[in-house]
Amino acid sequence: MTEVNRLPLRRVFVGIATCVALLAGTGASPAQEGVAPTPVKILYLSRADDVAYADIQAADGVFRPPLPSPFAGAELAVKDTRATAHALGITIDLDHTTLESDGPIAAEAQRIVADAPAAVIADLPEADMVALVKALPASSVPIFNIRHRADSLRQDLCGSAVYHVIPSRSMLTDALAQFAVQKNWRKVLVLRGPAPDDIALANAFETSAQKFGARIVDTKAFVLGHDPRKRAQTNITLLTGSDDYDVLFLADTGGDFGRYVPYQLARPRPVIGTEGLRATAWDSLSDRFGAPQVNHRFERSAHRSMTEYDWAAWVAVRAVVEAARHKALTGPAVAAALAHDAITMDVSKGMEASFRPWDHQFRQSIVLQTSDVVIEMAPLEGFLHRVTPLDTLGTDAPEFSCKAAVR
Repeated sequence: MTEVNRLPLRRVFVGIATCVALLAGTGASPAQEGVAPTPVKILYLSRADDVAYADIQAADGVFRPPLPSPFAGAELAVKDTRATAHALGITIDLDHTTLESDGPIAAEAQRIVADAPAAVIADLPEADMVALVKALPASSVPIFNIRHRADSLRQDLCGSAVYHVIPSRSMLTDALAQFAVQKNWRKVLVLRGPAPDDIALANAFETSAQKFGARIVDTKAFVLGHDPRKRAQTNITLLTGSDDYDVLFLADTGGDFGRYVPYQLARPRPVIGTEGLRATAWDSLSDRFGAPQVNHRFERSAHRSMTEYDWAAWVAVRAVVEAARHKALTGPAVAAALAHDAITMDVSKGMEASFRPWDHQFRQSIVLQTSDVVIEMAPLEGFLHRVTPLDTLGTDAPEFSCKAAVR
């Protein structure tokens, strides 16, 4: 999980403060005076010494600041939903548990069964999250994935109670492919790095390009370093000079090579992917749909900008509160409630979002942004779907077949 460094740009939004409109149209009765509220426990589970939050040293020796813990997003959601929780006669108890670096997942699963929380937010390495799902009884508690994008994870865990808040990799590449096709940038040169995530991202974009009618003219691999014997794979001008293309898709999840690409191309072409125009779940500079208010509240609370992982944790807590509107207060009830399209949420991205019943992916708008501005929100106009345009992003129901054992 990486985060590209962002320019230190801040904006001040001046206007009338807006309230969180969570009580509108709920049909919930106010909590009765003198009646103790029902506690609804949410467990936020992380791992000590998680490499996702370690300092990052680039190949050229540059150190990047570590990614902050998304727990601050969950804390903000508790504050934002306090009025709704009071009206529903509940309290949200957010418990942050950090596993020891070598602590066994099986022991934690036993504690979860004993404590019976309403939900678990899994801020864990992928292997730990998969192990936790396998160790817990079937559908005993919903587990929110706020980090991992692999489409294979949605397939492998499709029969479980895992709910993927962070967009899948294919949702991000579909959003970029829609933008390229809408701009009539139909001939694409793909430049990818050697890391497994680079290869997976390039493959996902090739699938997206075929899905929406773009054509990959070539896929070229770059290598890191300055070995003169590998000049054809380290020199950006040489890599990008032999083909005619409308746009370059860059797959460099580490960011060591890609930051040099946009202004060293052999042809004057736009760059999309991990540099230039990027796809993400959230941007701290979003200026529509109530996003400025969310970002402002987060900055006041956490004293930093909101990342997409903070946003995912924020959504996970709010999803539990939305389930409580439907009388779901226990783990099994929340898991069952989220599996249906009846629960929709306004997540300050322009379209109401919900969990897909087939793979439990959170269907949502995708932010298309540069280093300092939001350019568009996908799905884009003209890309239609029989149910919702949001399902043009990622794996649609007819394309999905759950072969995993139902948990």
